[in-house]
Amino acid sequence: MNNIKKAALGVLIGGFAFGFSAFTTIKRTNIVLYYKTDMTYPLPSDPRGYFYYSGDRCESSGSMCSAQWEIGSNSKPVFDGTPLPELGKFFISGSATTGHFE
Repeated sequence: MNNIKKAALGVLIGGFAFGFSAFTTIKRTNIVLYYKTDMTYPLPSDPRGYFYYSGDRCESSGSMCSAQWEIGSNSKPVFDGTPLPELGKFFISGSATTGHFE
């Protein structure tokens, strides 16, 4: 009987852990690739100088071309040249690509 209680307790704790993690996991569903067109602000995580373009606009030489940004509840851009939203955006670490915008 003691082993059955331990097994039941283990299943209960596992169920709580799984249920809790389902509510704390952040799902990033609004991630958009923006191109760094203004190199006055060269840091990849600096939101200034980023614009949306639909096609691949990176060329091989250069230090910074594009990065992904989580734009939250902002609507996804449709038109080329749309700037990165002012509010509600987060840089996706490790998403920056080298090259230059063309």
